[in-house]
This record gives sequence, structure tokens and C-alpha cells, in this order.
Amino acid sequence: MQLHFRNNYGLRIWVSIMYYDPGCSAYGSPWATRGWWAIDYGGQAYVLNTNNRYAYFYAEAANGAVWAGGYGPIYVPQNGFDLCQNIGQTGARIVGLREVYIPSDVHTVNLT
Repeated sequence: MQLHFRNNYGLRIWVSIMYYDPGCSAYGSPWATRGWWAIDYGGQAYVLNTNNRYAYFYAEAANGAVWAGGYGPIYVPQNGFDLCQNIGQTGARIVGLREVYIPSDVHTVNLT
């Protein structure tokens, strides 16, 4: 199943995700994190191919608006990253995520 994000917000948005990855179990959690995808208004990004129906995301816009929630939390460094959930980095922020259910082979989350 593919997960995509579309920017219908109006300003550039950056997206990060958390997804199931049993390879991360050695670090205490079977979840991995990845980011950042920069998506301009009207654009979209393909972010994940998975067999799991659930993933989680955090997004922020150029004006400071955020799409956050009660899942996680995860560490998000300022620059691009690809980590296991419980691995922090110096200077990383801690954020909460929103859950996304992936009901079909290709699912797009519209950020508005």
C-alpha cells in the first residue's frame, strides 16, 4: 500500500512520518521515523510503501501551522532523517503525530 500527501493548504508544508518496521525492534520499538518531505501548494509526495494499514504523521507549514496529535511522540531533527522511533538526536524536537488509516492500495492524505 502506498501513502501519499497532498498540499491543499496554500503554503509550503513539510511532512514527517512514523511507520511499522520490525527491523527497529532491537531499539525497543518496531516503529521507524522518516522526514522531511517539502510539498508546495498543489503538489504531492509519495512517502511510504507498507503492508501495514496504519501510519502516523506530523506536518508543519511555512507560517507555523501544524498537523499534530496524540500518537508517538517522535524526535524530529531539523534536517532530513530516517531513524528508529526511540533514537533521539541532539537538537531534535519532540512532536506528537496524527494517525492515518490506509484503506486501499494507494491512499492520499489531503492537508488543508
